[in-house]
Amino acid sequence: MSHSDQFSLADVRMKQEKLLSKGFRTDVAIVMNSQEQLSYLIHDMRSITTSVTLMVDLLELAAKAEDDSLQRARAVSAQKSCEQMSSLCAEAAMVLTGSVDERFAPQKFNLLELLVEAAAMYSPIYDLAGKNLQMNATGRAPQFFGNRSQIFRSISNLLDNGLKHTSSGATVIIECSDSLGEFAVAISDDGPGLPELQLDVQRPIDTLPVVVKHLANSSGVFSPGRGLRFVSETISEHGGNSTVEISKRGGCKFTLTFQKQSNG
Repeated sequence: MSHSDQFSLADVRMKQEKLLSKGFRTDVAIVMNSQEQLSYLIHDMRSITTSVTLMVDLLELAAKAEDDSLQRARAVSAQKSCEQMSSLCAEAAMVLTGSVDERFAPQKFNLLELLVEAAAMYSPIYDLAGKNLQMNATGRAPQFFGNRSQIFRSISNLLDNGLKHTSSGATVIIECSDSLGEFAVAISDDGPGLPELQLDVQRPIDTLPVVVKHLANSSGVFSPGRGLRFVSETISEHGGNSTVEISKRGGCKFTLTFQKQSNG
């Protein structure tokens, strides 16, 4: 956990004491044992803040756009960014207070509709960054039962990863494929990739080696990013697999594979 994350968690606990003084029901043990969950939420809040910061720009550009479809796309992106930040804050509050929020309970949802929603949120943001986001879908996405909020956050983490680690003019592609017993989502880019990866050789995200960064005369060892760890853990908890390999365009290709569920 980074120094900034530790500070944020300490600050959140101070806020919790204020909640206690106002009569909010909470469980200190839950707070203390949820540090990792909170750190994931804080990470995602920092990532989505970039999108929220762009909200005003998106709305101003939407107002000036002569093309109605472009105007709607930018407005929807700004709306989705704010909704996602609100959702993250609500989930953090739920963890801190030990309360129950039905929005985060397991539910049945369509994976393809979730992907379309994520693409609608990020596509105009990619445009503003001088990058491209495309989506190609084949087959029919199954109904899925699980934590929709966490699956959406996993997809958002991968799209945010592509936004951060590619150069201007880059293209990130979301692809969906449907097989007999599985439904797979792949997000690939044409960025620098990772030297440890091989073409057509998938490896679980959580087996990525640590990255050693040399700073002046000292070195620090960093494990794979917090966002990727969240993706790996979330997909695993939903009975799926998350892998990474070199994309055919030279960057990274992340694949999330879900087992189809019965219609019970």
